[in-house]
Amino acid sequence: MLGACSGMFACSNFLTFLSSLPVLAAAVILRYYGHTRCSTYLEVPMWVLGIFLLLVSLAGMTGLWCGVTFMLWLYQWLMFLLILVLCCFTVFMFIVTEESGSKCGTGEDPRLKQFSDWLQCRLVGESNWIGIRSCLSESKICSDPAISGGKPGVFLPIKNGCCMPPSQCGFVLKNGSIWTIPKSGLASNHHDCLMWSSKPNRLCYYCYSCKAGFLARLKNDLRKLTTFSICLVSFLIINFIIGCLACRSSQAVGLFQIRRKDQF
Repeated sequence: MLGACSGMFACSNFLTFLSSLPVLAAAVILRYYGHTRCSTYLEVPMWVLGIFLLLVSLAGMTGLWCGVTFMLWLYQWLMFLLILVLCCFTVFMFIVTEESGSKCGTGEDPRLKQFSDWLQCRLVGESNWIGIRSCLSESKICSDPAISGGKPGVFLPIKNGCCMPPSQCGFVLKNGSIWTIPKSGLASNHHDCLMWSSKPNRLCYYCYSCKAGFLARLKNDLRKLTTFSICLVSFLIINFIIGCLACRSSQAVGLFQIRRKDQF
């Protein structure tokens, strides 16, 4: 029984170790890939989760292969803590990606009101948006091949929101990248129509539509992260149960050996 349980525990613990590697790889990709370079709200949790998974799996391996019962119990407590934190994180991410709000003063544009107050306040509130806006401009995301041709679907919300004027403004496209005001004037006096500029370092980065596009892309990423978190929690719960069985078996064998020594 102990051998079978230990074998299952070793296998599941090794899978936990392997699961930390793609999480860390995802953190690196988030750090250097596209618009995520302009926001660390996804990058930081991935780094913390990946490093914590790695340390927990190493603790489990040490306890199993070195026969240190204390490390096995430490592994279990850390695993329980991780499961608890991930459950809270998953619920929080589900709430902020599903609800809508309009209490942050980020604009009266209905495209912003479809996002939660937390996303609006923490990401596109004026104090935080200044840095993100500058980062988007400096990264030349609107001229990136991944947007213009390579992967249009990935960055489509940002391209539509930040790289071109809103369609209701009535701008006329000339020379492939220059938008001009028609002789009849703008079709709308909407805030975004007045903020648009054909200058590469400005474009529509000051528009509400750019904020909405950035949030739409980030919201999609958060939903994927939530799905991944649910799958990871399910796996960790199974791993936790196996670990409990391994710890109990190890403790039972230890007591049995002590009793045998006392008898002889």
